[in-house]
Amino acid sequence: MYLGVVWSVHECAVNPSAVPLAVFYGSVLGIISSFGGAAAGRPALIGDLYGLKNVGNLAARQLSVVMPAAFLGPYIVATMRESAAATAIKDLCQQIDEQTFVNAFATDKDQLDMLIEQKTVTISRLMELVPPGTVDPTPFLYDNSLILLAGIQTLALGTNWLLKPVDPSLHEVEEDASE
Repeated sequence: MYLGVVWSVHECAVNPSAVPLAVFYGSVLGIISSFGGAAAGRPALIGDLYGLKNVGNLAARQLSVVMPAAFLGPYIVATMRESAAATAIKDLCQQIDEQTFVNAFATDKDQLDMLIEQKTVTISRLMELVPPGTVDPTPFLYDNSLILLAGIQTLALGTNWLLKPVDPSLHEVEEDASE
């Protein structure tokens, strides 16, 4: 689904139509719903694989991995986006002559890293200065993040395929409280 988002954004840039838009919406909906679905289905999966006795303990252990990922994931995506934005800004600056740059930002391109850090030079500001017909890189800033997430999800799918249920004869069944 992550790769579906990347494909649809690139496809819409070249050939805007309903198909890439539908793939984009479907992929984003699938990504968002899978997060809630995974959390909701976790206890049932644990019960099916390992028995009902320790579902709470095992779910808590799985959350010990999920919680750090909930903090690291957005940090990694934001860092990768900032890196992609800086690269896009540098690429756009190559298309702008030195004098136009100096007129717009009151300094030369040697100060570009500082101007990016101070958010003085932005993609939208540079798009006003580049030659007509230059493609706006903004829709493509998340490409690397989405490709990384697709790889991580593929790895997770592979590890889930490796899980094998514990033989039901080894399950400990909870005693019925009414007896």
